[in-house]
Amino acid sequence: MSTLRTDPLLGLAKALLTFMLIVIVIGMVGLGIGFAATVGLHGMVAEKLAKAGAAESTYWLILLMFPLLAAMLASMHRFVEKLRAIVTTVEDGDPFTPGNAERLRAMAWLSVIIQLLSIPVGIVGVMLEQASADAASVNVDADFSINGLLLALVLFILARVFRTGAQMREDLEGTV
Repeated sequence: MSTLRTDPLLGLAKALLTFMLIVIVIGMVGLGIGFAATVGLHGMVAEKLAKAGAAESTYWLILLMFPLLAAMLASMHRFVEKLRAIVTTVEDGDPFTPGNAERLRAMAWLSVIIQLLSIPVGIVGVMLEQASADAASVNVDADFSINGLLLALVLFILARVFRTGAQMREDLEGTV
């Protein structure tokens, strides 16, 4: 009998992770289109910003935000891919593998990267808020998330647990 039938949570997790991957890809495509349109229509965008009373630097801040957000989305995509691969090994009944330990370690580093990228995104966001002529219509929340760092710590520990579990399994198989 399939693990999906006996554990519907795994099926739900895979479906949700697949949905997340699709949403992230759509976001990345949207950022690409937005960046191309902003660059391609430079004159019109600059004119609209000037009419709105925004500072001249606003255009360049907007352009800077695109690659920062794209890097965050790319990191999130890799994170979700690795998590989906782990769910697949759980579904197959073999989660304690060196591969999963490496996936968890990579996920930990990706969560650190996402947290580090959130710093310049927050800074540029605050700068955009300040450059806006109508500051009341722009609200940027540039908080640093301790949860992201705790997630990284938990993932590093789990990677070690999985690595130890895989090693113990190899040792046990060697003695049989």
